[in-house]
Amino acid sequence: MRSHRFSASLLALFIALVVGCGTTQPRQETSAPSVAAPAPSAAPPTVELPLDPAVTHGVLDNGLAFYIRQHDEPQQRAELRLVINAGSVLEDDDQRGLAHFVEHMCFNGTENFAKQEIVDYLESIGMRFGADLNAYTSFDETVYMLQVPTDDEEIVEKGFQILAEWAHRVSFEAEEIDKERGVVIEEWRLGRGAQARIFDKQAPVLFQDSRYAERLIIGSEEVLASFPHDTLRRYYRDWYRPDLMAVVAVGDFDPRHIEELIRANFEAIPKPDQPRPRQEYGVPDHDGTRYALVTDPEATFTRVSVLNLLPRQELQSEADYRRSLVEGMHDAMLGQRLQERAREADPPYVAAGGGTGSLVRTKGAYTLGALVKEGGLERGLEALMTEAERARRHGFTATELERTKSAFLRSMEQAYRERDKIKSGSFANEYVTHFLTAEAAPGIEAEVELAEKYVPTITLDEVNALAGRWLSGSNRVITASAPEKEGLEPPREADIAGVLAGLAAAEIEPYEDRVADQPLMAASPPPGEILSERTIDELGVTEWRLDNGIRVVLKPTDFKNDEVLFTAFSPGGTSLVSGAEDVAASTADTVIAQGGVGPFDLTELQKLLADKVVGVSPYISELEEGLSGNASPEDLETMFQLIHLYVTAPRRSEQAFASVQQRFRGIVENRLARPEAVYADRISTIMTQNHPRRRPWSEELLEEMDLDTSFRIYNERFADTSDFTFVIVGNFEPDDLKSLVQSYLGSLPNTGRQESWRDIGVRAPEGVIEETVVKGIEPKSRVTILFSNEFEWTRQNNFDFNAVASILRIRLREVLREDEGGTYGVGVNSSTSRFPRQTSTFSVGWGCDPERVDELIGLVDDEIRSLQDDGPDPDDVAKIQEQRRRRREIQLRENGFWLSALEASWWYDQDPLLILKYDELVDGLTAEAVRDAARRWIDFDRRVEVVLMPETRE
Repeated sequence: MRSHRFSASLLALFIALVVGCGTTQPRQETSAPSVAAPAPSAAPPTVELPLDPAVTHGVLDNGLAFYIRQHDEPQQRAELRLVINAGSVLEDDDQRGLAHFVEHMCFNGTENFAKQEIVDYLESIGMRFGADLNAYTSFDETVYMLQVPTDDEEIVEKGFQILAEWAHRVSFEAEEIDKERGVVIEEWRLGRGAQARIFDKQAPVLFQDSRYAERLIIGSEEVLASFPHDTLRRYYRDWYRPDLMAVVAVGDFDPRHIEELIRANFEAIPKPDQPRPRQEYGVPDHDGTRYALVTDPEATFTRVSVLNLLPRQELQSEADYRRSLVEGMHDAMLGQRLQERAREADPPYVAAGGGTGSLVRTKGAYTLGALVKEGGLERGLEALMTEAERARRHGFTATELERTKSAFLRSMEQAYRERDKIKSGSFANEYVTHFLTAEAAPGIEAEVELAEKYVPTITLDEVNALAGRWLSGSNRVITASAPEKEGLEPPREADIAGVLAGLAAAEIEPYEDRVADQPLMAASPPPGEILSERTIDELGVTEWRLDNGIRVVLKPTDFKNDEVLFTAFSPGGTSLVSGAEDVAASTADTVIAQGGVGPFDLTELQKLLADKVVGVSPYISELEEGLSGNASPEDLETMFQLIHLYVTAPRRSEQAFASVQQRFRGIVENRLARPEAVYADRISTIMTQNHPRRRPWSEELLEEMDLDTSFRIYNERFADTSDFTFVIVGNFEPDDLKSLVQSYLGSLPNTGRQESWRDIGVRAPEGVIEETVVKGIEPKSRVTILFSNEFEWTRQNNFDFNAVASILRIRLREVLREDEGGTYGVGVNSSTSRFPRQTSTFSVGWGCDPERVDELIGLVDDEIRSLQDDGPDPDDVAKIQEQRRRRREIQLRENGFWLSALEASWWYDQDPLLILKYDELVDGLTAEAVRDAARRWIDFDRRVEVVLMPETRE
């Protein structure tokens, strides 16, 4: 089913909590009117939910399944998927890592496409490697993803031919296998570090006595470097076969024709006479609790997770759907409580979350996890488990449940409204899941009916009953990781067990659901007037000028049915404060946003807005201050009220300030243990010549935070709105917004001050600088080369300079990755600035074997010089032109694009009609223009080269 359900992949959650930095966050901003909760009249049926009738689904004689759906968002595009029901868990002992290696080889030659011809062809039709052409391998499956234009029948046919080539015609030429070893080993190397080492030690405990513990997807360097060629081919022969495959096609096309193409390309794939059994591998249950407690000298965070392993839950029938709703209600309400604890003045953790879902295909889990401050593991775990225990003993409250029900129903309502605007890729991914796990995909119409039918029947008792079931001390795995450093005690089983044992005797009070009993604003402020109006018919844009000086730029669209976006800006920002106040100024927006608004703290505010689809955030950057946000059309008044309150009634909260400062501390206290952080800091220091306003974040820097200073600066920045510009894009009519704009924007303060940003004097260095940073355990390096320059900013110059980066991105991928096997990927970026000075920066960066650093630097320099001397290959220029055209086709139907483009036009005081003249830039691009831009803006006499090398260890 679609992502409107609460449940999510617990493997992703586990990795985020144990080796990443994220946590699950329950939905905050959407709700619907409260619904009564009658008892269910009958048990939900257990019959399988039917597949969405909009989908054509079938199975060819050879066993290959297909899913076809006509959907025209984005227009003139099709999302194609080739799904292989096989992943690393099926590898033989001598094939570890080769499921993923096969995926790589599909892009390195097939019977009808020589090496790189597939990538070359797709780039030539405007598709981008990585964005529109990609693949992934997991424990249980491998999926190839392709987006193609549908306005050219030949391109559509070629797209299905490419899928068929991947399915059964990959060449596996010996030379290409050996070249690709280097690429995959560099991918392995890129992923090495504290997170990978921690996961290597914790995964065998989590997956103990399971094949999953022995089949981590990337494999090992030893196997990747030495496997015999036929070992790789054997995996392909065994598992790439039609009875384990599906083709998914969703897009702007004729479904009948697409079915013909699938049959023409895939029916002839032979079904094996004696197929190797596709075995399902389980994760055995166990008694009691297992621990995986790890320290690492490069770990930057302390994390703890408690996982209760559960039978994998199916999601195929109405009964399954209702069960998932009950689980989701529990997860969302507990998540809200965990967030509240993080807002305490001395929070027990930096972030926390939890959820129910699948761990791997054959196993489910309920996971609670937290990221905590150094030395705070036991306190964080106690707080985490106390909230779970509080829910078990006392349950949730009726008001919490009603808010959560309303939130879910509102989210479903919003999804239904957007059903014709959903991107095709979302549907395609849904059908991939249906094929792999038989998870129901009945369609949004059916899901709305199910939600309306069952959400009102969910009772508090049945939600509360889940807490006790999920807090069992059996079949449990506790993972923890922490920095390994002198003076810091490592996590210990006895300490963790003591925390859990102490919960039984602890006195835990019931939760008090604090809900504000007043409206967001008691009355509308006195309205201002619209002094002038102008329209730009070619863009469908209207501009109003209010009597307090505010400009309002409006563009109504039909790109989304339930979306309105806005941004607002005013010149000034932190550049206007003294250097001594820079930290307080830079953190002022976060401090204010976390404090709430008006009389409401953030928790009260979120509960007050539970029946709204709305969000507003203030910001203060170096050159400007402003606000941004979004709303459903029916919640626009609330959005304008929030704008008004963030400008006129920011909330000073000592608790929020202390909480933000402590959580920041938990993030930065060990960041320099990570080699990449030390490396990035050094690059920043060099490129800004150690400017005091570019100091890297540290605990010492946090001491410069100050609530009074932040509050004063925030108020100063928003004290005068006469120079503010608001840009609003989405599903509205300008006349419908007039009264809201006049009341909530027209009443904002106008002091008539004249100000702009100022240049604080940050300058890139001149000359040639070469420096090596020595840090890290793993045998890996990073290289960054930067060219800074003065720049003459014009649209043409900016476009040509950006084209240089795109051309070099293609060339360096081909040379460094495909030809030399020296890196997994090369980042090439160009950036230009108009304010406070016209400057440019060009950067090239990659990771590699330390032994190959000098060699690859030489190759990069050679390619740049070749571009400056000889210019680019005309075919590469044509690729860039087509990619730009194709991308712009989609952008022109995206609210976010128009918001950004209109904002830039008014910020830079640039003719907005130029937005419609982008094709002139694209059509005018030439090899000579790219060559000249490379010559002009990439200066080897202004070159910074910084290399990260690992520490030498005996």
